[in-house]
Amino acid sequence: MVTPLREEEPFPHSTSTGMLLAQRLGLRSGRGRRRPVTSWTFCSLADASVDAVALAAPVLDAGYGALLAVMAVGLLLLLNLAGGTYRFRLSPSLTDGWSWRGGCVTAIACMLTVAALEHEAALVVWAGEVALVVVPYLGLTLTGRGLVYTVLRQARRRGVRVPTLVAGSGAHARALALTLLRHSEYGLAPVGGACDVLGQASHTPLADDPEKLLAMARRHRARVVLLAPPPGGEEHSHRLAQQARQAGYPVYLAPQPGGVLVDFVSGAEHIRGFPVLRMRPLPQQRLSWPLKRALDVVLAAAGLVVSAPVLAVCMLLLRRQGGPGVLFRQVRVGLAGTPIEIVKLRTFAPLRAGESDTRWSIDDDPRLTRTARLMRFCSLDELPQLWNVLRGDMSLVGPRPERPHFVELFSRADHHYGRRHRLPVGLTGWAQTHGLRGDTSIEDRARLDNHYIDTWSLRRDIKIMIRTVGCLLWPGRS
Repeated sequence: MVTPLREEEPFPHSTSTGMLLAQRLGLRSGRGRRRPVTSWTFCSLADASVDAVALAAPVLDAGYGALLAVMAVGLLLLLNLAGGTYRFRLSPSLTDGWSWRGGCVTAIACMLTVAALEHEAALVVWAGEVALVVVPYLGLTLTGRGLVYTVLRQARRRGVRVPTLVAGSGAHARALALTLLRHSEYGLAPVGGACDVLGQASHTPLADDPEKLLAMARRHRARVVLLAPPPGGEEHSHRLAQQARQAGYPVYLAPQPGGVLVDFVSGAEHIRGFPVLRMRPLPQQRLSWPLKRALDVVLAAAGLVVSAPVLAVCMLLLRRQGGPGVLFRQVRVGLAGTPIEIVKLRTFAPLRAGESDTRWSIDDDPRLTRTARLMRFCSLDELPQLWNVLRGDMSLVGPRPERPHFVELFSRADHHYGRRHRLPVGLTGWAQTHGLRGDTSIEDRARLDNHYIDTWSLRRDIKIMIRTVGCLLWPGRS
């Protein structure tokens, strides 16, 4: 029988960026101990290394210099990381992400050529200079990835495979486990679960208690959970999948061949014809998550500098109309229900302490002056929250934070409302760019915010930022 790769138990969730990267790259366990580099880690790191060498070589050969070469390689790695190009695949192919890679390298080559034309008049053949970078890159990356995948396949044949718990029952789960035993090229070695041929005393049914599944995964030192539910059992396995993902396991779902999911989901992988869907990892468990924080810091700092004159004018006008105290702090509910204090411009003076904490809307309040109404209409009163973003209390993009009184109220009315706090709250969000701000549907807001969290990506954040700029330029759209 194939001997699976020995590894540590699954890592717990960590909020440290350094530990997050180390855990996701497979270099350190959640308890701080080193563990062997897995075939998953090898494939991802080798793929990124091939890209770096394949781009740096033609860039240096074309005479752009070391600095531009380093910048170009860094940009390519970031773009490929954001695009999911280095995501592990059960059966990697040379054509995986080919169009994305080609587009990114072509764009980078165009930027290099433009930068060189500004300083070096000899570079006049624009298309030729782009080709001098793109064509060698394509040839080198194909060759390098071919070697990497050859090494990976050889390692898998020799038993370097990821221990996988097959959770399921019935003929479907047994056939899937037996297929993994017979075909090492997929890199998954069933170490316990559904198949009698594994020599286990019993199989792993899809029980109601997720703790039973996680305990068995730890006992068998599994690194992957593969759900193989019986016909009609996909919905029942959802809770198990969420618990396993929360514990740090990559989770796959193998629906019945020819089932309804296969007809609606594109891009599914397969194990010898068995369709396999990988569960999206939690946003905080993705390699691109630290880039979100980096983007927050850079843009929030730049936003504070650029908006300083606007803030100064707004504060001066508010002080002339309402006296001192143009800034105020208010408690809102942030990530995981944690209270945070946000900073805003005070556009009206409350009659009693705590009025703004329990009053839903003041748009029709006669105390609002024309200046204050204009500031609120253009969201200028929210600009001081860039400081909260810089501090880390908030993100630029995320569900808008609400006051504790209304969080409690809305959570009783809509049981999905509390799920909005799975990610850091934001200065702008998916719901706001769809016109849901102020006195609008709470149910619609919660649904859009949860959709944003469930489908989070760095590209989605950038898209929301662009749409927010459009909403600020044309306020009637938001």
